[in-house]
This record gives sequence, C-alpha cells and structure tokens, in this order.
Amino acid sequence: MGPHSRGRLYRLTRAALTAPPPAAPRGAGPIVALVVAALSAAPMPAAAQTAGPPLVRAGRAEALRLDGVPDEPAWLGADSITDFRQREPGEGAPPTERTVVRILAGDEGLWVAFWCYDRTPERIVRAQLRRDADLDGDDWVGIVLDPHRDRRTGFAFQVNANGAMGDAEVLSFENTNGDWDGVWDARARIGGDGWTAEFFIPWQTLRYRRDGEGWGLNVGRFIRRNREEILWRGWRRSEGPYFLEEEGVLTGLGRLPARRLSEWRPYLAWSARDYQRDYAPDGSYELGGDREVTAKVGLDGKLAVAPTLTLDVTTNTDFAQVDVDQQMVNLSRFPLFFPEKRPFFLEASGNFSFGQSEQAMAFYSRRIGLGADRMPVTIDAGLRLSGRIGRERIGLLAVRTGGSEDAVDVVARVKHDILSRGYVGGILTGQGGPGVSGTRLTGGADYELPFIVGGQNLVFSGYAMGTRDGGGAPTRTAGRFFADYPNDWSDSYLGVAWVESGFDPALGFVQQDGVWRHTGSIEWNPRPRLPGVRQLSFTFIDWTVSHYVGGGLNFAEYEISPLGIEFESGDEFTIELSREIDVPEEPFDIWENGTRTVTVPAGRHAWNRAMVRLETSQGRPWGVELDASIGQFYTGTSTGIDVGVDLRLAPHVIAGWSTEAEWVRLPQGDFTAQEMQVRLDYAFTPRLGTMWWVQWDNESERMTLNARLHWIPKPGSDAYLVWDSGWPTGLDREGSLLRRIPWRRPSRGALVGKFVYYFRA
Repeated sequence: MGPHSRGRLYRLTRAALTAPPPAAPRGAGPIVALVVAALSAAPMPAAAQTAGPPLVRAGRAEALRLDGVPDEPAWLGADSITDFRQREPGEGAPPTERTVVRILAGDEGLWVAFWCYDRTPERIVRAQLRRDADLDGDDWVGIVLDPHRDRRTGFAFQVNANGAMGDAEVLSFENTNGDWDGVWDARARIGGDGWTAEFFIPWQTLRYRRDGEGWGLNVGRFIRRNREEILWRGWRRSEGPYFLEEEGVLTGLGRLPARRLSEWRPYLAWSARDYQRDYAPDGSYELGGDREVTAKVGLDGKLAVAPTLTLDVTTNTDFAQVDVDQQMVNLSRFPLFFPEKRPFFLEASGNFSFGQSEQAMAFYSRRIGLGADRMPVTIDAGLRLSGRIGRERIGLLAVRTGGSEDAVDVVARVKHDILSRGYVGGILTGQGGPGVSGTRLTGGADYELPFIVGGQNLVFSGYAMGTRDGGGAPTRTAGRFFADYPNDWSDSYLGVAWVESGFDPALGFVQQDGVWRHTGSIEWNPRPRLPGVRQLSFTFIDWTVSHYVGGGLNFAEYEISPLGIEFESGDEFTIELSREIDVPEEPFDIWENGTRTVTVPAGRHAWNRAMVRLETSQGRPWGVELDASIGQFYTGTSTGIDVGVDLRLAPHVIAGWSTEAEWVRLPQGDFTAQEMQVRLDYAFTPRLGTMWWVQWDNESERMTLNARLHWIPKPGSDAYLVWDSGWPTGLDREGSLLRRIPWRRPSRGALVGKFVYYFRA
C-alpha cells in the first residue's frame, strides 16, 4: 500500500469512526464561562455509572503496522468507546474534545488505538520523550487492564503525544507500582485535527486465564492545557482510573493463546575503573586501588510455571545501569530512607510490601546486597515467584548473597481476597547462612478493608509483626491500626502504631524503635466557584506524636495550613505553620562536614516555624518550585529556601536546576547546609536518550556526575553506557570553588557498558 492511498484510508477511517464534535462556544467572558463550567460540573445520578458494567467487544487483528496511524480496515471491526466523562475539572460533565478508542485481539497480543480529536492541535503539550517519565505535564492517553477480573489489580499503560511510554502494576485503587516494566510498544502521531496513538501489548506481558471470558477495562485521556481528565469508567472524583469496581468489560478475546514457557535476558557488561584517590584537606592524595577493566555475563529470565504465575530467575546479577542515590543533608537524628532502584527487586515489589513505608517495614529490599558493615556485597543468584492462584496473591523471593555476608535471604508473602476489594495477608522473612550468626526470622499478618459509605471511600488497615534473632532470643513486635478517608473533599486519616525496643528485622527498615506513635490529619478541600481557582485546601491539624515505650514524649510535630490554593492553570500556593518538639535522650551530631561538628544536647527542644510553598504548572515550557521557611530550630533559629527551576523544550530537552540551603544559628555553632543538583535529559527519540545528573552538598564536600546513554533497540532489550565520577570540593586551595576542584584527578571514576538482549522460548 503506497503512502497516498494510506493517507486517504486514514482520513476515511477516521470519518467512519465518528463525526467531529460540535464547536464549543467561544468568546464568553470569565463570569459566563465560570457559570457554564459550574452547571456542567453537576454530579451525575448514581445510576448513570452503577447500572452495570458496559461491554466492549474487541475486533480481530489482521496484519497491522505500529506507526501511530490506526488506518487499517481491521479497526472497523471493533466496538468504539466514546462515552467519556470528565473527572476533572467538572465531575460527570461531557468532555470538551471527542475521544474514540478501539481494541483488537491478534495472535500475538492486544492492539489499542486512540483517536484524540483536538480543535487546536497546536496547543497539544508534549515535552517528555523518555520512557517511564512523569507524563502529567503532557497530553496523554491510557488503558487499564484487569485480566484476572478480580476488580483489585491489573496493569496500566500510558502514552503521550510524542509516543513516550509509561506503565505500572495496579495494586489497589490508591496504589500502583510504577517501577514495573512490561514488554510492549506504542507510537503516536499528531495530525491536523488532533493526535492518534497505537499500543501493542503482547499476551506474554500479561497474566490471565485462557478462557477469555472477559477482562476488566478502563480507558482515559488527559488534556494538559486545561488539566482535563476524562475517563470511560470511574469518573467520580472519589474513584479514578484504578477504581476497578466500576470497570467495564472487554469481550471478544476468544480462547487466548498459552503463554510461552520462558523469556530470557542474557547480558554482557564491562567496566573500566580509575584509581580510588583519598584526598587530604591540602589537596594531596593517596591511591586506594589500581585501575582495572572487568567484564561479566549474567542471565535474567521468566518462566511461566502457570497461566497466572511467573517464576523470575537471576544469576550473576548486575545493576550497573541503575541511577545513583540523591545526595541529601540530614538535619535530624533519624535515618534517611532511600528508595529501591534495582529492577529485579522493583518488579512485583507491591506483592511484598508489608508495614508502614519509611517507618517500620518487614521487608526493605535494599537490605539485600548490603552486609552487616553497610558495605555492598555481591548477589550470586535469585528466584522470585509471583502471581495469583484463585483468591490468593502470592510472592516468594529467595536470594543468595556472597562476599562478606555469605547468606540466603527468603521472603514469603500471601494476600487472600475478602469482601469486594479487601484482603487479609501474611509475611515471613528469614536470613541465614554461613555468614550470619543464627537464623533471623520475621513474621506478621495484615489486612486492608475498603468500604464505600455514602459514595465516599473509607479504608481500615493494619498489621502486626514480630522478629527474633536466632533460637532462644526474645521476640520483638511492631504493629499499626489505621483508618483512612481518601476522598476529594477531605483526605483525612487517623492511626496508632508501636515499635518495641530492639525491633530490627534482618530484611526490614525501622526508623526508630521503642516508641508509640500517633498520627492523624483533618483537612477540608472545598471547590468554590471562584474565577481561576479549581480547589482550596485547609488543614485544620496534621500531627505525628511519638512517646517512648517506657513513658515520656519522644517527638511531636503539629502542622496547620490556613490556606492552600490550586489554580485552574495548575499553579499551587500553600501556607503552612508548624510546631515541633524533639526530646533526644542523648546528644547527637546535627552537622559534621569533616572540619566541624555541631552537637544538639539531650533534653526537650520545642520550636515554631512558618513556610510558604509555590509550584507552577507543569504545562508551561518552564516551571518553578519554591519553598521558603523561617523560625526557631532546636536551641536557635534557621532560615531555609528550596528552589527548583525546570525547562521543557519539546520534544527533546528537559533541564532542571535545584538548590536547597538552610542557614542554622545555634549556641553550639552556626552553619549553612547546602545541596545542589543540575539535571539534563536529552532524548533523540522515545527509545534513545541521554541523562546528565550533577549533585553537590557541603556536608560531604563532594560533587558527583552520573551520565547515561540508554538505547532500546527493541522492546525488552536495552543498551547502556554509564559514566560515574566524583570529586572533593572542600580542599584548601586558592581561587573559586570550581578552581579548587581537581577535575583531572577525580576521587573515583568508572565507565560502564551493558547490553541486554531479550528473547522468548
């Protein structure tokens, strides 16, 4: 088929699918526009969305070409989804632009096409090109699939008008795992009357029963310039795209093909490392190691042990391509929490979550591969079984670590479905082996019970767990009870938790033990009919109060927000007032940068602070985030400012600069804590891009560079070239900061290359 006939067929197909929507009234003044918007935002009757799940029949795919132009005749054989409604800004109102979605089932996978009509296509926002970038600053379309039809879990796929892709594993209507990476592909194309997108999702990427009786389905679109979110199902503000109780049903799939037995990703990696240089303050240094060039091979694979179960395997595991951690200055006595970034642990991580994130967690995957001395150790091999059997969601993880640790780490997790969306579950983790003194075990049970009361969400959840180090050791416990009211007009909660003294799971994370913690928030988020304002927010009280198990206050933070404004443009403004009380039992170092240490004495410290926060819309080519605070701090005062500036030059460049500074004045000593980051993303295409990330802070007196080239030759395969380097910045040399940095002799440096090839067997 030649290009000219293809173009005519494209136009004819689009005309056959649907007629353009009627033109919207133009020229109305702001008051009239506000009245019209208010009337169109009137909530729809409950029966309009709850009469029963609508059915959509998939057509059969013929020979299709993935190019973002869905003009093949096969698209005419599928049902059209056109009955969208706004979730934002006018709940239940008709969309301002027309959208058509059709789905085809082929031998190899599922095809999805979006026709996104737009009367002003020149205003389509499309800055992102990198995979898994935050697409909220762009126009995008998305689909949510629930192949198990359990109305709880599923998979989400997003594409913006550039063809940049994002995906996630749906864990509940409130939680997704954005680190899940499926093997799929998509294209998008902008035309004279809007834009179109095509998805191709291989059956192998999904988990399903073969009967093909029907999958849960939802689809949506986001129009960035007016921040309009439209959905086919779940369009109420208390619901959303992942509220699968309101999902539709995709039929016509027929008997689906069996999943292939296995998928494999062998890799080849090499690295060239420079000398390790240990610098003295005067600029002299000692060499801590030789230059070396190394190479390694490894293998990651997936085995389809059952239609709904997957066994992941890894051997000689390598994470050379992973982003470095963000440098942060910690001005508290509590440890910092760093998120997981390694792909083997990120995929299906939602299956293993247990406890309260960043507070008390039975399983924190970054503990695997980290020895008792907090130094990295090798990961020799790993297994992970995940999926669903009937009403059970299961996860089993086993990892063999080498080096100084020489241990085996095991995690077993199960969730049993109850009610319409709730679960009760359990977890067991253990660590043992030649390098571990005894076997360290942790076990627990948890639950989540979501309800709908008067059309609003009310969720009760909780957990209890205990840990023991070796036989005969006492069992230490932790737990939490939590009630959440996650709705549009009020997102309030109430919780109580305890962490017994000595509670330290071998594979978990604990911010602080030996405390009782009470948390809560009462807020109100009205939507007044004010020109240019979408929503206001008022936090009457938000609190975290912890007491020592033996009695006495440990820490308390109380916060109120007398005013928060979300503008129709996407700009946000907030005022916050807070009071904090900290009662450390022992003195602690709040600042230590090698040349100077400032210590906060034990005892009760109380202070008040005020903060102003401003964040501009992501829809503009530039954006600013500003936090400014002032007030007391421990035994003195501090003034802080956090500024970030982003530049988005569609469709290739996204640049950002941010700096944070805290000027602290204490009787024990004055200091200024500073952090700085510069980041540049240049993407040639959605499958070829570069990233440059420079970080610096004046506590470690270290500047680092992480540069990466990432190429996706085909879905599932990856090629990386990564450069990591670091320099000292606190040397006693003359001249400006830049002149004092020994650029030619970094304290460390490495060039890493990696190629991963994907195939099925």
